[in-house]
Amino acid sequence: MRFRRNLYAFYLMANSLKTFVPEEELKGKRVAIVGAADSVFKESNGKYIDDHDVVVRINKSPHTWREDQSQHVGSKFTLLYHSFFENDFSGGGKIDWNMFKEMGIQKVINPNPTKEGLLAHFSYYKRHFSVEKTYMLKRKNYYFFKKELKGFTPTVGYAALASILQAECKEVFITGFTFFKTPYAGNYRPGLEKMDANKEHIQNQGLHNPDLELKAFKNDLKIARCKKVILDEILGKIIEGEKV
Repeated sequence: MRFRRNLYAFYLMANSLKTFVPEEELKGKRVAIVGAADSVFKESNGKYIDDHDVVVRINKSPHTWREDQSQHVGSKFTLLYHSFFENDFSGGGKIDWNMFKEMGIQKVINPNPTKEGLLAHFSYYKRHFSVEKTYMLKRKNYYFFKKELKGFTPTVGYAALASILQAECKEVFITGFTFFKTPYAGNYRPGLEKMDANKEHIQNQGLHNPDLELKAFKNDLKIARCKKVILDEILGKIIEGEKV
């Protein structure tokens, strides 16, 4: 029974998993990338976000979105970068296709094409036996920014930023990213709202290094193929080395 279950999951994955190529999908488009940091609520950019051709969001954002906050975070969903770990505490939350389609999400993208990422994807198919198309970054895109992190695994948020900046977008607006210099927004990660708790969680995991990601992101901005990159106020200050 277990063998047949695994075989069927493999069949579904082989026929449903596609490659997401930012250079092809986003060329010439205006793209907004919305992260989960509390900085997204410092400005009322909701309408501006929704005016972009493509709005990229991260992990649990469909589950934590609230209409009464749309003046800050917008209401448009186009692409979702997701770890394919569905736990709420440190993963991306449940992959709910009915909800995602209702919200306008067109593609769900796993940014980790390594052995670990493929296993997470395979486990998803074993849990759901889903025939829905899913997507994964090319190894070329992933290892382009992975090499700067000295062995640490990129967070889903950083992977979204770095991969999209490789595309020749007309414009990219980035908000809700602070590289853990500020807390998560609202109820995004219950139990990790305070900086000390979140810092301890990251250290205990031992997977990610926000400081290296910030350093790498600064370099990504310098070599970005996007014609115009706009940062929200808080992220702009962080890039300039100011305290927030």
